[in-house]
Amino acid sequence: MNQPQSRFPLLILLTLTLVGGGCAASEAQKAALEGERLYDRGDYDAALPLLEKATEKGLKDGQLFYQLAYVYERNGQREKAQSYREKAAPLLEKQARSAKGTLEDSYYLTALYVQLQRASDMQKAAQEGIKKFEKRTDLSGADLFRLGRLYQFAGNAALSATTYRKAAESMAAEKDPNPILYALAITADAGTDIQARRYGEAARKLEQAEAVNPKSPPPLFQVALMELGAGHYAEARERFAREPANTEAQYGADVAARLERCGGRLEALPDGKTFQEMSNDEVQQALDAAAGTFREAKSAADTDPAKVQVAEKLFFSLAAEWMLRGQPLREISLSGSYADLIRR
Repeated sequence: MNQPQSRFPLLILLTLTLVGGGCAASEAQKAALEGERLYDRGDYDAALPLLEKATEKGLKDGQLFYQLAYVYERNGQREKAQSYREKAAPLLEKQARSAKGTLEDSYYLTALYVQLQRASDMQKAAQEGIKKFEKRTDLSGADLFRLGRLYQFAGNAALSATTYRKAAESMAAEKDPNPILYALAITADAGTDIQARRYGEAARKLEQAEAVNPKSPPPLFQVALMELGAGHYAEARERFAREPANTEAQYGADVAARLERCGGRLEALPDGKTFQEMSNDEVQQALDAAAGTFREAKSAADTDPAKVQVAEKLFFSLAAEWMLRGQPLREISLSGSYADLIRR
């Protein structure tokens, strides 16, 4: 919320003044603005009593109620969260559709509809927000992120990706960007790199997002996986090892160690067909076949180290490819009876 001065319309403040006096209005606004500032920094526990104080003083605002719902949900107070979502809906609808409605109002309204599982309303609100703000040339980095989210809610992946990248670039040039939205913009931009198999760029951006907002970093497993794809095997092992309770991470650490040992990851079969052009079924079939070849090379009476290394590299390259596609390696290796080739 980068324009707090416009958050509380004159009518709301006038109502507070008439009902409870100017002092109540001032206290409510002060509490709401400070609570909002803390909320935007991710200090939710500190923000909560201030947001509650604003409502106790009579302030009725859609964004305020949305924030309370979010914090209550985080704290496991689901009934309270649902109550405030329902209170927020009519207020945000009015705020977003008014001539003075902000992009932030449209963003919150659309996100609220997602939480309320109102899919058609979500689509409509996103489209209305896009129509109202997409031609603006004065949007801050935070608002560019919100516009990117509206494109995402509306199902326009290409414009969403482009706008997230613009948001990240804009916030990089700002003096004090919202750390939560900045990190989310970087993470979303990294998602585009992942889709394009630019794993090194994705790893760099996810690490940047972690540095920007250490309170809520990207999933450790995801960062480790991108390090694996980028060929940063030592970093991948270290990150996978930080999730000892995650069996899939243990498999990832083993794959990283074996690829480092055998000279790095291949990206094509011996016949030249690239992994990228293969379907999941084709990768699975190739992985099963590579497991058999690797086992045979290892157990041959006259073991040839060169053949073992070639077979090992292909097998673990395919194992990494399977993981990079978001597929569980443990499950397929157990069903294919070659988990022992990985976990030894």
